[in-house]
Amino acid sequence: MYYIEASKETPLVSLNSEKGVFLIDGDCVSETPDDFFNNITNWIENYSKSPYKNTTLTINLGEINISSSKFLLNIIYQLENIYKSGFQVKIRWVYKNGEDGNYELGKDYSEMASVPFDFIETVENFVSNI
Repeated sequence: MYYIEASKETPLVSLNSEKGVFLIDGDCVSETPDDFFNNITNWIENYSKSPYKNTTLTINLGEINISSSKFLLNIIYQLENIYKSGFQVKIRWVYKNGEDGNYELGKDYSEMASVPFDFIETVENFVSNI
């Protein structure tokens, strides 16, 4: 299990190796994301040696900058390697209704990797709109 609370610049990260359930949720706007993401990629590298039969990564981004987006793509490629070795892997990309930027980023990633993507649209301020 790997867990990091969200900060103003980095997302909440929860990686559960026993269930194959991974979550990245929040903003990725650190100007120096190397250490943050290197710890995650190292953990996934170890996980990939003996992954759970099904791995699902849910990505629910707020804002993301260019340097963080490169690291996120590397994580997707790591999961793609697990997928290519015969395990079930899926990426659930959550985006807000009307926020084309995050949807487009997810679409771009899905075209760069062979791992299956599910796109999940959420409605912003759903409760207040009722």
